[in-house]
Amino acid sequence: MILGFQKQFVPKILSGEKIHTIRRDHANRWKPGKIIHFSTGVRTKDYDQFAIGRCTSTSEIIINPAKERVFISIGSGLVYRGEGVLAFAKNDGFDSLEDFWKWFHQPFEGKLIHWTLFANERRGE
Repeated sequence: MILGFQKQFVPKILSGEKIHTIRRDHANRWKPGKIIHFSTGVRTKDYDQFAIGRCTSTSEIIINPAKERVFISIGSGLVYRGEGVLAFAKNDGFDSLEDFWKWFHQPFEGKLIHWTLFANERRGE
């Protein structure tokens, strides 16, 4: 399945710095084992598939910007606050908490998607 990204995240995905993404998944399509076609410019003439990988796990996620909290439904649930949110945000490709909270400035409920890239399918290899 195609997973679209803004170009700013491509180097962080390819380097392994960005290890997951946060998406709405109303149809519950994302499941472990699904092949991921990492792309930019989805549904445009600038479409570029820059890597292929596999979804390794998913979790439900709730982001509450008013309380600056991130809840992930793993086991009995994880709640990130403060510096914990910073570590989480860096794993999602953001450079700072400010950048993360600018992106997620509204309450959000969706899915956290983790992956493994297929090394021989990365751009330039």
